[in-house]
Amino acid sequence: MDINPTPLPGGSPSLSAAAPPNAPAATGGPLEHPTTVGEALNNLAMHIPGFAGYKSIEDRRIADKQLRAVIGEHLSAVNDRLDRVVDALSRAGKLDSLALIDQSSRKLERLIDRMRFADYGYTAVFDRIQMGDAQLMQLYQYDATLLTEVPQFDGAATVVESAGADPERLSSALAALDALTADFDKRFEARKHLFDGLPTP
Repeated sequence: MDINPTPLPGGSPSLSAAAPPNAPAATGGPLEHPTTVGEALNNLAMHIPGFAGYKSIEDRRIADKQLRAVIGEHLSAVNDRLDRVVDALSRAGKLDSLALIDQSSRKLERLIDRMRFADYGYTAVFDRIQMGDAQLMQLYQYDATLLTEVPQFDGAATVVESAGADPERLSSALAALDALTADFDKRFEARKHLFDGLPTP
């Protein structure tokens, strides 16, 4: 399993929507290249309120939950946009594509639930791992890359909105959204395996 994520095409450097063409490059985003653990932590803390990092074992589960909450909140806003598309099509009497949108929305909702609600018995995968600076840097950079991928859902939602009632365009837009949802889910799942084989205290 690939545990070194490559940003998806079109990744954005912050949790805001992708910048328009020719816009100035953003600064302070997770894709800045930190040279120290402290810089990597600060990059994440800019986007995750109250984020204290993973150095302290006692803080790790809290930090993990904070990361997932930020991602889940952003994805929920995207899902709300899909709901508004459904409402608009319903009011216009364009009912043929509603089932397809609902299917995509449900897939996204499952990902949102995974971010917001830990499974029964869940523990952060690195709860008991002995982490040095190398492991902390790896995890911070992995999480930063995940955050850069989240705004791509905004772009996917925009394409769905612009498709309107055109069945071919809408089907294509929803397929792209579904692929993005599935890929992000795999990336987050791969996070569990970053430190496979490391000793525990």
